[in-house]
Amino acid sequence: MRTADRTFAIDANVILRYLIADNPELFAKAEPILDRVAQGALTVSLDPVILAEVVFVLTRHYGRSRAEVFEALDPIVKSDHVLMPNKPRYIRALEIYRSAQAHFGDACACAAALEDCSGRLLSFDRKLSSLEGINRTESPQV
Repeated sequence: MRTADRTFAIDANVILRYLIADNPELFAKAEPILDRVAQGALTVSLDPVILAEVVFVLTRHYGRSRAEVFEALDPIVKSDHVLMPNKPRYIRALEIYRSAQAHFGDACACAAALEDCSGRLLSFDRKLSSLEGINRTESPQV
């Protein structure tokens, strides 16, 4: 079987059922999928929007802390068998999210600013100014 034949896009509900294990029937389906990814027998494509959905549901619906969300998702996202555009950016965003009071979307914007713009960030969210390496402004001087 070619590698492309073993690659599937993954939806938030598969990851959530695996991490939360609140539905025995769906957990029994999700567990072997994520186990196969961990073993390298299966490759999944994780869209950043799906990652953001998982973060949102874990924190808002299930009340997980930022640290718990990071600990659960970091090994999944870092897996060699999880494909993701701009993967280092989203790994960094998870790290920012864990350690700062930024929402995950803000953490993604900060990761993009650090990666692409030498830390320059247009935002009205003043608390982002306290993040190391971020030069937040509301009015760019061009």
